Amino acid sequence: MKAKKQQKNKSTARAAFATAFIVSMAVLAAFFAFNIDLITNYFGSNPTGISRNPFQWKWNNQNNNNPSDESFEEYIKDTVFIGDSRTVGLYQYRYINPENVYAKNGQNHQGARYEKIVDLGTGKLLTVAEAVGVRKPKRVIVSYGVNGVAFMSQNTFMEQYSYFIDDLRNASPASTIIIQSILPVSNYYQKYVDSRLNNDQIDLYNSLLKQLAKEKGCSFLDTAGLFKDSNNSLASEYDVGDGLHLSRAAYEVFLQYLDQHRIY
Repeated sequence: MKAKKQQKNKSTARAAFATAFIVSMAVLAAFFAFNIDLITNYFGSNPTGISRNPFQWKWNNQNNNNPSDESFEEYIKDTVFIGDSRTVGLYQYRYINPENVYAKNGQNHQGARYEKIVDLGTGKLLTVAEAVGVRKPKRVIVSYGVNGVAFMSQNTFMEQYSYFIDDLRNASPASTIIIQSILPVSNYYQKYVDSRLNNDQIDLYNSLLKQLAKEKGCSFLDTAGLFKDSNNSLASEYDVGDGLHLSRAAYEVFLQYLDQHRIY
């Protein structure tokens, strides 16, 4: 009688375990399905209607300067993005792999010449130019300036930018160097946060950077206009809320533009 009772208890325990297992698997499946939806909602859709989940890389743009059948993912893998917090956002929003982003919050082109911020997996920190010299990517996109316009003199700003471009060129002569225009700040930011960092000044420095690119044999990626409103300021949809840093939509627009206007 006792043995039958023990056997019954074991059967009941097995049944309870099986039921719990099935329920757990159902909950787990629902959890993953829910998070897939979250990922889709988080990244939304780009202007072509394709999910902008970066793990899919289906940007699907036909009108670009692609001389071959190279995908945009392959193009990005051969590109290093260099800059400040606005560039950091490329990997913080999971658009670009961290190993393709050499950037630091608050950095400018002068500090980038000396600050060791890049770890190529060895545990040893390198300057941006040193890391470029080791990796030798096909191209680099340099996006500095917003952390210098407010306090650097024009001569110092341009001199240090020129030196930084020379550092990159010497480190990797075969790499294509692309200077990206400084993006605007919001009207609120230039009025109430830091009037020294204003869009008229940014426009002036962008014209100087365009000339520098020509002098140095670099390409100039003029993206500032993509993010401006009718007041020549950072449009609200591209403003994360502080008037300076960029929203997810801004990075999507930038990558769409880069895909359609690839520089080789």
